[in-house]
Amino acid sequence: MTDPFIAAAGPAPARGVENRWRQVALLAAGSALGDAPRAATGLAAALLALDHPEAAAVALERADPGDPWTRWWRVLAAGQSAGAEGLRTALDSARAVPVAGPDAREVARRLSDLDDELNALAGGGDDTARLAVLGHRARPERRMLLAGRSSAAFLVDPGWDSLRLVRLAPSEGPSLGNRAHLAPPEIIAAVRRGDAGPGWDVPPDEPAMLDPEAMLAALREDPAARDRRLVALAEEVAQERERLVAERAALAEERALMAAERVRRPASRPAAAPRAAADPVAIPRTSAEAAALLGLAAGASTAAVERAYREQITRCHPDRVAELHPTIRGQAEGLTVALNSARDLLLGRSAPRRAQRARG
Repeated sequence: MTDPFIAAAGPAPARGVENRWRQVALLAAGSALGDAPRAATGLAAALLALDHPEAAAVALERADPGDPWTRWWRVLAAGQSAGAEGLRTALDSARAVPVAGPDAREVARRLSDLDDELNALAGGGDDTARLAVLGHRARPERRMLLAGRSSAAFLVDPGWDSLRLVRLAPSEGPSLGNRAHLAPPEIIAAVRRGDAGPGWDVPPDEPAMLDPEAMLAALREDPAARDRRLVALAEEVAQERERLVAERAALAEERALMAAERVRRPASRPAAAPRAAADPVAIPRTSAEAAALLGLAAGASTAAVERAYREQITRCHPDRVAELHPTIRGQAEGLTVALNSARDLLLGRSAPRRAQRARG
């Protein structure tokens, strides 16, 4: 049976401070009167988005410990506390739980990305983390707000050559991970340029105390304030659409230039002498060869293998070069087979027939 409080609250965290306080009110009632474990998980998510990690940790005591999302919010609650004390312990504990089911796989993916992001901020890792700059403030202490592919947000102390984690910051939810495209060295370069990203507000070093007046003010929002908030939200959506339209236009222009080049080239150049076919990509036969092809160190984890495979197969998939020269298409197909074989070899899977044929 659907809990009416959970249904009225909607997916947590909502967008906007007022909507999040509304969720807190509904989910707190649901936790007390209805489906306590499910309501408690959503309540924790809304409280974390409002930057109240201690209250979120209390709510999570009533959540289902077997729910993968309970583990995710517990990690964020530990990381959002002052100094991020307990973050590493909470993360390691959550990653040690066996993965079963789609929700567990998604949480495991986020935990793995978060681990990579924390290692990158500490100056280690293998440069697989991807981040984005969201905001910057100069006073009272210089701070930057970053987003990670995990969908976590990071409050950092930016230096000329490094970034120091102050604590996790409130996250806007899963969509935040879509902004993260920069490798750690690119983030350092952004720091040196003074890049402020989209200019989001940067939270303080310590989360605020839970204040009932803030909740009451949000719940009695006047119509004019609500209308201003909706207008601001509409403007944000319009800006995002404009950005997507500009990206699509740039992509269409690039494709048109490539098509014009293909048409112009035969008419402007004499026929070239036949060239020898490109050397085929060698199918890896050992784990060392497979790891080298994927750009990994020996003994890389399953998550690292999958991530490296996805990144490389995205760049060389034959569909991306379908309209180019047959030699290039053939090279892409050969590399795809080699990458598939490398992944299967490192993950202990049997080699596909096409890879066996390619070995001869």
